[in-house]
Amino acid sequence: MDSKEKRYAIREVSAITGVKPVTLRAWQRRYHLVEPGRTEKGHRLYSEQDIQQIQQIQSWLAKGISIGHVAQLLQSPDASKFDLPGSEGLEECESFLSALAQLNRGKAEAVMVAVLKNYPLEIVRQQFVMPVDEALLRMKSSQQSLQRGLFQSMLIGQSAWMITTANRASHLGKCLCVSLDPVGSIWAWLHALQIAEQGYFTAFLDGVEELSGLLEHANKGAFQRIDFFSNRALTGKQQQVIRQLQQLQVQRVGLPEQIQGQTPLVVTSDGLLQSFDAKA
Repeated sequence: MDSKEKRYAIREVSAITGVKPVTLRAWQRRYHLVEPGRTEKGHRLYSEQDIQQIQQIQSWLAKGISIGHVAQLLQSPDASKFDLPGSEGLEECESFLSALAQLNRGKAEAVMVAVLKNYPLEIVRQQFVMPVDEALLRMKSSQQSLQRGLFQSMLIGQSAWMITTANRASHLGKCLCVSLDPVGSIWAWLHALQIAEQGYFTAFLDGVEELSGLLEHANKGAFQRIDFFSNRALTGKQQQVIRQLQQLQVQRVGLPEQIQGQTPLVVTSDGLLQSFDAKA
């Protein structure tokens, strides 16, 4: 290796690529993907080439390639010859749905934990959570309620644990994430987890309806960011409070328009809603 080549610590690589450190470690340990160098103390150091390889892996995952098949693609001189699947869902969805059908929490949870560890969160949302949710919606109501209940409880439990873990490494200040959906919305929990993985110490409030009490906390400067999640239209009173929060000069007051592929919104001081990059 060229000693003058720039090297990156694992958290720097995570910030550059959006792949969390636990996933980078799992790729290396289980699949022998992206083998970085080491410092004398054993800390991982990634090269520019390693980062490019991570980004290539991300592009394959986005096309529906399972992480288990990525090593084969990396070793192939011509990956274009492979028959790449569509991005309708990870192959783990089938085994997970089978476990749900048997109400086998142990097996289903093992699949979910592996998916959350091995894939970036956006891949998990688009190619695991959404396909499973759609499959459950197509089921008969008698089975749908049971399986959805198990799915929801596991995903919320894992999300809560991952938020707590991510909070230990937070470095961007405190964020209050407020869900205006009914209690237990998996989409709101995933949104809160996304914020935590960006580096904010995230406090998540589930199923909130009345917002006026937030004005006191915002006025004290307890949070650098207040983020709202809603899958339904806001009431006039809720909109008014959000505008008041912006006028108190909270660093960022964000509100996603919808869950599926929509750009989050920020309330500006003139009361207008404008798009902003949620990863900025």
